[in-house]
Amino acid sequence: METRLAVLALVSVVTAVMAVRAVVAVQNGEFGTVGRQVGVGAVVLAFGVALVRYWDQVGR
Repeated sequence: METRLAVLALVSVVTAVMAVRAVVAVQNGEFGTVGRQVGVGAVVLAFGVALVRYWDQVGR
């Protein structure tokens, strides 16, 4: 497996975990936690996608 695909898989897993945590927080009525999980999940996803997209240019 290419390292770039491994990074994408890891980012996807972390984002999925954050989404599940947000759903659980909504069910518990903890809306501050929901915002935090969505915010951090979005940042992780954006960083991971950008890293995978520009993988060849990062190592120069």
